[in-house]
Amino acid sequence: MRLYRPKSIRRLLLVGFALVVIPLLAALLHATWSVDQLVAQGQRALFATVRATQSSQLLVEAITAMERNARQYQVTGESKLLEVYREYHQQFLDAARRLAVLNLSELQRQRLEMIETVEASMNEALMAGFPHDAPEVRSAVDGFRELTRDARKMLVDNRQLVEREVDRLDAKGEGLQRGLIVQAMALVPAALILTVFFTVLITRPIRQMDRAIRRLGDGDFSRSAHIVGPRDLEQLGERLDWMRMRLLEVEQEKNRFLRHISHELKTPLTALREGAELLTEQSVGSLNAQQSEIVAILRDNSLQLQKLIENLLDFNVASSSAAQLKLSVVPLHRVIESVLEDHKVAVLARQLLLDVSLQPVELDGDRKKLQTLVDNLLSNAIKFSPVEGRLRVKLECHGEQAVLEVADSGPGIPEEERRRIFDVFYQGSSSSNGHVRGTGIGLSIAREYAQAHGGYIEVIESEDTGACLRVVLPIHRTEVVGE
Repeated sequence: MRLYRPKSIRRLLLVGFALVVIPLLAALLHATWSVDQLVAQGQRALFATVRATQSSQLLVEAITAMERNARQYQVTGESKLLEVYREYHQQFLDAARRLAVLNLSELQRQRLEMIETVEASMNEALMAGFPHDAPEVRSAVDGFRELTRDARKMLVDNRQLVEREVDRLDAKGEGLQRGLIVQAMALVPAALILTVFFTVLITRPIRQMDRAIRRLGDGDFSRSAHIVGPRDLEQLGERLDWMRMRLLEVEQEKNRFLRHISHELKTPLTALREGAELLTEQSVGSLNAQQSEIVAILRDNSLQLQKLIENLLDFNVASSSAAQLKLSVVPLHRVIESVLEDHKVAVLARQLLLDVSLQPVELDGDRKKLQTLVDNLLSNAIKFSPVEGRLRVKLECHGEQAVLEVADSGPGIPEEERRRIFDVFYQGSSSSNGHVRGTGIGLSIAREYAQAHGGYIEVIESEDTGACLRVVLPIHRTEVVGE
């Protein structure tokens, strides 16, 4: 079962952005709402405690005023003092009612009920019409002292209530803070993971396309451009694969053309060479000095033309049979030593200084094709090396790979030409400048054989002034190519 696959890269970007941003926005909104709720609850608690404190203070003031007027009435017996007492009694009742509707603790509510009960009995005694110095009046007046003490305890209880509300809000704020921290610790890594996941989803098909385009640019048409990702990029991959097939057909047509034209050219060239040889040997008569010089030019150019045609045939053979390897265990260091021995005369002629470092390396490969590969690299290096130059050959084993480096001290390869130097017939700027002129086929054959063995060839920076070519080949073949 395939996972959800967007139809376009734009939709994939939108889905990734939504999955990353929406949880963060939701967390931000939740945090804002939680803080607002905490602030609103704190405001309500603050208003409630302030009202409770104000009502308790009014209750104490009303009881104090009632006590003062009651004592004055007990001493003087003036009825006007009772009227003033009634006004303060009404204020006491109003304050008690405001306190009763608040969210009081159980102790405060019991204390308020007790104060109302005591005050009601004292008020009943004062309003019963007893003489001002009657024992009932005196007893009621003395009860105000205890009533005032209880009312003041209500104020203390309110302060404790405020402290408890503050502690409760602090605890809730700390809990909210811990929850937000945990939420952030969970969401931020999740957002990062989603970001990395969608980055991989977006960049993977682009990297696949880049590799496919690079393979096409390097002339490797063996692998299809398989793109896995949004549908529009997969369609682009299908177009790349169509281009690969077209290029493969063009390459095959070119090889057929080269093969046919090479064979067609060899017949008249043979006649030219035989004629030049007869003239050189003066089989048809003696030649003067000027005629002999012209015949020598004809003979030399016919030999050069024959070499070009043979190189064309060699390249066609390499292109058509590169994948057909006769595998065996090949001691690559021995192959290199053999090729160096074959080029000994050319090395001595140019008085080159050899720097050879070969580790014993054995790999699964086609001995003949590996020998041709090494021969082409060494021929190229010798050809571009100046007289008394330095030729470095190094073979090492890096894990499961054999690495061969061949470096010369010639003019080198410019950076802009390094990707094209393995193209067939490409000779580079050094050839056009007259340093050395070749056919531009040897390195193409080397690349064909390196790729046939599952490896590759590249130009790397050299410790010398010239060019350095590196060939990387797998030591073990996991797949046997048909012979």
